[in-house]
Amino acid sequence: MATMAMQNKGHYYDLHSHILPGMDDGYRSCESAAEALRLSAEQGVVGMMATSHYYPKETVGRFLERRAAAYQSLVEYLEKEEIRTPELCLGAEVAYHSGLVYEERLEELCLGKSRYLLLEMPFSRWAPSVLRDVQAIRSVRGITPVIAHVERYWQMQDKRTMSSLLDMDVLIQMNAEVFLAPRTRRMARKMLKQGVVQVMGSDTHSLDRRPPNLGSALQELESGKLAEYCEAVNRQSRRVFLAAQGKGERRAYWK
Repeated sequence: MATMAMQNKGHYYDLHSHILPGMDDGYRSCESAAEALRLSAEQGVVGMMATSHYYPKETVGRFLERRAAAYQSLVEYLEKEEIRTPELCLGAEVAYHSGLVYEERLEELCLGKSRYLLLEMPFSRWAPSVLRDVQAIRSVRGITPVIAHVERYWQMQDKRTMSSLLDMDVLIQMNAEVFLAPRTRRMARKMLKQGVVQVMGSDTHSLDRRPPNLGSALQELESGKLAEYCEAVNRQSRRVFLAAQGKGERRAYWK
C-alpha cells in the first residue's frame, strides 16, 4: 500500500481497526484517523489492517468502491501532511449471515491478499447451523475465519459451543482493551495463557471512545509474566499481516 511505513523499534501488528474515515461507525475524518495512526506508531505498531464493517445490505462491489475512495483520501492527507504511520493494509470486518459461504466475491473481503476473513459473529446464542457455516467457509471456500473480538460472545455461549469453535481451524482475535480494563483483564490474561487467543487488534473506532491501544496492551503484557504468550500472539499477527501483503503464505497455521 502507498502509506508510508513507520521505522520504529516496535514490532506490533494491529489486525482489527476502523481507521478509514467515513466508512462506518469508526473515524469520521482524515485528521482524526491520522492522529490515531500517529499514536499507534508511537506505541510500536508497524502494521495495521483497515477492517471497515461489511454488512450484506450492501453489495461487495459497492463496499469495495467506498473503501478504495476512503483509503485514497486518507493516503493523500497523510502524504500532504507528511505524517509517518504504520503500514496500512485493506480488509473488512464481515458480519456473519446465513449463506455467507456462498457469497460469490467473498475472497475480496479477506484481509489484503490473504485467505483470512475477519468474521463478526452474531451477538446471540449460536445455533449449531452457525458453527457449521463457519466451518464451511474453511472447508468449502478454503478461507480461514478470524473470529473478531471473541470476548464479546464468550458469556453468551455454553461451554460446548465455545469448545466446538476452538476445535475448528480458525483464528481467535481479542481486543486490546480487554487486557487493559480492570474488570476484564484477569479473564483476558487467563484466556491468553490457555491458548484461546491467537491474534489481537485494537478495534479502534475513535480517539476517545475506542482509542488505539494495541501497543499499550502488548507492552504491559510483555513487562510481566505473560511475555512468552504475548510474543506468540504477535508472531501470529505478523504472519497474517504479511500474508495480507502477499509477502508470505497466503494462509498460515498458528499451531
